[in-house]
Amino acid sequence: MAVGLEEFLDTGGFVPHGVCLLWRPDILMLHVASDMLIGLSYFSIPVALTYFVMRRRDVAFGWMALLFALFIIACGTTHLLSVWTLWNPDYVLEGLVKLITALASLATAAVLWWLMPRLLALPSPRELEASNRALELEVATRREMETRYSSFFNNLAEALFIVRVEPDGEFAFEAINPALARATGLDPELLRGKRVGDALEPEVADAIIPRYTICRDRGESIDYEETLELPVGQRVFHTVLVPVKDAAGRVVQILGSGRDVTERKRLQEEVIQTSKLATLGTLAAGMAHEMSQPLNVIRLWTENTLTRLHENLLEPARAERALKLVIEQTERMGKLIDHVRTFGRRDGGGMRAFHPAQCVESAVELVRHQYALEDIKIIEDAGPAQLPVTGRPLELEQVILNLFSNARDAIVAHRASGGAAGRIMVAVSEDPDRQSVVIQVTDDGGGIDPSVLPQIFDPFFTTKEVGKGSGLGLSIGYGIIDSMGGRIEARNVELEGGGRGVRFTITLPGQPVSSSDREFSHA
Repeated sequence: MAVGLEEFLDTGGFVPHGVCLLWRPDILMLHVASDMLIGLSYFSIPVALTYFVMRRRDVAFGWMALLFALFIIACGTTHLLSVWTLWNPDYVLEGLVKLITALASLATAAVLWWLMPRLLALPSPRELEASNRALELEVATRREMETRYSSFFNNLAEALFIVRVEPDGEFAFEAINPALARATGLDPELLRGKRVGDALEPEVADAIIPRYTICRDRGESIDYEETLELPVGQRVFHTVLVPVKDAAGRVVQILGSGRDVTERKRLQEEVIQTSKLATLGTLAAGMAHEMSQPLNVIRLWTENTLTRLHENLLEPARAERALKLVIEQTERMGKLIDHVRTFGRRDGGGMRAFHPAQCVESAVELVRHQYALEDIKIIEDAGPAQLPVTGRPLELEQVILNLFSNARDAIVAHRASGGAAGRIMVAVSEDPDRQSVVIQVTDDGGGIDPSVLPQIFDPFFTTKEVGKGSGLGLSIGYGIIDSMGGRIEARNVELEGGGRGVRFTITLPGQPVSSSDREFSHA
């Protein structure tokens, strides 16, 4: 095999190519000059292609240019060997180089035809120019929209903010607009880019982070009212959070808007307080009578004991009985006074979890004896309603008392027209799914005209005579129940025995049993 290769490479039997040209200098110079120029050019072109591909790595099919460079180098080498073989008969070497050139040419041609559909699909310079113009127009439009939205964000009177959801689930402020900065006293520059827990006071961060978490986890808008301690003082905001999702459906931003409702809440509380005092005013006569009873008992037993003491007829057992009776009646008055004082005070506390059955029981105890003097009986049906609700207990008690007052007025009016009435039924229960608590107050006062029934919760609407009602009681009660996330409804009902009356149904959403108070309200 080695001998065969030596014979294959042996050039002893060949003559240089210059012999064929008769060693004519002019013809030799013509071939040498032509082949040298072609060879040098062929070697220069691959260098330029390689340099271009290395500098422009974004060029499509750059590897194809490198294949062309290999093909061109092989072609250039064949021309240089043509000059060499003019004087040296190395035709085997020249043939091998031509074989390499042929293979490179074949591969280049095959790849070129294989890429032809994709090469034809490349945009033409005219198309690229049109695309560039369209892109420039889109960029200009986006910049204009960005400027417009930035102006909208910065100049809107509504307080706006943007919160970024970090990869680890934490929240960071992206921006707050000047309106929010003025309303809260927060510095936008100090907040931008910082995590909520680091940018705000711990109490404020602990109050708002759970809201952001709910919006992120649910992937839907939420709105609520919140009371925050801010640099400008305590403020109440009605806040709306809107999640922004990426292409995969993951929440990446939260857009928020807030409206300062501090003054509105203050006015609402003033109206509720005024209504509460008005309710106490209507109960004043009954409470005076209820307090006079234990006072009379105390007075009679004290006078009797004092008389027996003067006559030396006082027995220790009778004296002990008298003192115990005085203590019992004093405790009875003390409880009534404490209840009235608690109910009448201004409720400045926040929303908390409580059991509504206790509010119903307190309201019943406050009016039971007074209504009994008018031959009106309150019938309680307290079921196993242990599910707590969120709100303000005194406000719910106020709603129940107002319903009792309306029921009492309806019964008195029905009696005046010749009807038989005298019962107020109150029931507390849970729905079958244990998701809400239902309170029902039913009277047998003849019902309400169906034509006006849809209007009874409107402000200043009343069916009573002029001077006997402001028309705000049910409206205020509706607002209180709505702020607790519940609803109140009224309908006429037929009662056993042929009676007729109105049933008010209050439905309040339940909360998980917890000892901690949480200020969640329904806007």
